[in-house]
Amino acid sequence: MSQKMQNSTKTKIIQVIAEAGLSGGPRHILGLLRNIDKKNFDVLLIVPRGWLSTRAARISGVKIKIVDFKSKIDFKSLSKLKRNIAEFRSSENPFGPIIIHAHGPRAAAFCRLAVRRGEKFVYTEHIWSSFYHIKNPLNAILQKAGLRSIFNRADRVIAVSKSVKNFLVEKLKADEKKISVIPNAIEIEDFEAPKRKNNDLMVGTVGVLVKRKGQIYLIRAFARVVVSLPKARLEIVGDGPEKQNLLAEIKRLGLESKIQLLGRQDKPEKFLRSWDLFVLPSLSETFGLVILEAFAAKVPVVASKVDGIPELV
Repeated sequence: MSQKMQNSTKTKIIQVIAEAGLSGGPRHILGLLRNIDKKNFDVLLIVPRGWLSTRAARISGVKIKIVDFKSKIDFKSLSKLKRNIAEFRSSENPFGPIIIHAHGPRAAAFCRLAVRRGEKFVYTEHIWSSFYHIKNPLNAILQKAGLRSIFNRADRVIAVSKSVKNFLVEKLKADEKKISVIPNAIEIEDFEAPKRKNNDLMVGTVGVLVKRKGQIYLIRAFARVVVSLPKARLEIVGDGPEKQNLLAEIKRLGLESKIQLLGRQDKPEKFLRSWDLFVLPSLSETFGLVILEAFAAKVPVVASKVDGIPELV
């Protein structure tokens, strides 16, 4: 079969996400992009500039378009999204099947305005669960209403855990027949057996520094650990708006020599392999991809009993 005929039989998949950092959603998409069968699927990634766009650019057969995706619907980003999708539609096989796969509510809010009749619209929920809360009640009501409109428009909804599915069905009254539970996955080849630095206890965690990730509670708990194990150390990988609050808490507890904030790391797995214990203190966690990474690195895990975490630990 000629290359032209092969291209004409391909299904086009457009992966869209509104964040590009080192959180679970972008890392999940990176795995999808690496493993999708490029012989049968033509793939476009629409994403803001950042970690995901940089890593995805190294994958052969994946086209990338940059769209900022501001926190609210803005006509500039929407116009750019529609233009990128239109160009992809008309390339090589303009009449072939198209799947638009949105990850997270912000990306889906844009995509539902761009998808055409006859195209399949798939939505993956990475964030919402019974433990996920928004302080502003009006904002929470509006976001839930937006989610319902996304569910109504979607041909298929993917929940990354049973906990997410239960929330969508019980709290948002989503159509259960539309929902499939497909857990996230990792490539275990990226992780080797842990390499110990020394005999002292080394504890670590990975995550965006936001309140719902609960790092401040880990810091407070670690203050009690060092009373019994004075040589123990804690490393926190990640960056975010809570950084200054965490640094202030470390200083208040006198733990500057015991706890280190390592910032964002492109390859957090190299730190995982050096830890004796991985802790995930999240207040809300729909899945917990980093737990799988710790398992792959053969590092013991202690994690909060919330959302999808008990399905893993």
